[in-house]
Amino acid sequence: MARAMQQIRQELAAIEEKVASLAVEVRQIYINYLKKLSHSARKQLILASYQICTQAYPESFLKLSANDRIKLQENLRKLGKTMHSNLLDLQAISIGEDTKVNLLSPLKESDSTPELLEKPNKTISEESDSTTELPQPTKTITNPEDLVQWCQQVEKGINQLLETVSHEANFLLQEAFILPDRVPAKVLEIAMQSAEGAAVSSGNSPNLLNLLVETERDLDEELPDAKGNAQLTKLTAIHLRLIEIEFSDPTLSIERNQLRNFLEKLSKIRQQYRQLQREYAIAQADAAWRATWYED
Repeated sequence: MARAMQQIRQELAAIEEKVASLAVEVRQIYINYLKKLSHSARKQLILASYQICTQAYPESFLKLSANDRIKLQENLRKLGKTMHSNLLDLQAISIGEDTKVNLLSPLKESDSTPELLEKPNKTISEESDSTTELPQPTKTITNPEDLVQWCQQVEKGINQLLETVSHEANFLLQEAFILPDRVPAKVLEIAMQSAEGAAVSSGNSPNLLNLLVETERDLDEELPDAKGNAQLTKLTAIHLRLIEIEFSDPTLSIERNQLRNFLEKLSKIRQQYRQLQREYAIAQADAAWRATWYED
């Protein structure tokens, strides 16, 4: 029995050594993926903003002064650069770490520009990515369960970041009076969340959503005679979606396929590891029983 336990321990150790190697491999895959994703997401953010201003609400955009247009465009570029930086930082997240700490914080109502949480003076360009020193993870991963969790945390962080950037971009557009000001920012956020599964993209434009938001006219002081009448407001808003960003960039789709293949391999290793852990627990329990059992 002792020899069987030793053999199981050796097999577990072999898997842990393999997982440590796989952790390095998947981190590099994610580094490459996040670099490409950050470029594509920035482009899609600007493209969606362009379509909002020139196709969905051209009259509102034309009402802005030249300085206000420049300010809006600068804020959107700043938001894109911040998203770029935060996406690259996701590959260094630690096991069990709250992904939100590395993301953009929601804009305060009094703010007119995105708030940078980390390294506010840092500007990252596409040309500098190859030489930018990325933060390193602080823990070596040897357990396949931990490696699966790490991958899930990165994926969760990506989606949270895209969602937050979408909200902040819409906030900037609403502050610039491009999006209808009758819709409070919080109502817009809730409407987008509820429309996640059912909303339809605007025509052939990716990362845009058409929403019907119900507003109460009695909240509008300029319409005192319209009390009690609800109004449906049609709204086109930015909603960055990972699947649409990947679809727009074939090289990013290739990286996603690599990740998918890796996760399938990791899933098989995790299953094998679980089975060995179960066998080891049974062997330990058997040995413990025998160590204290005696015949009457």
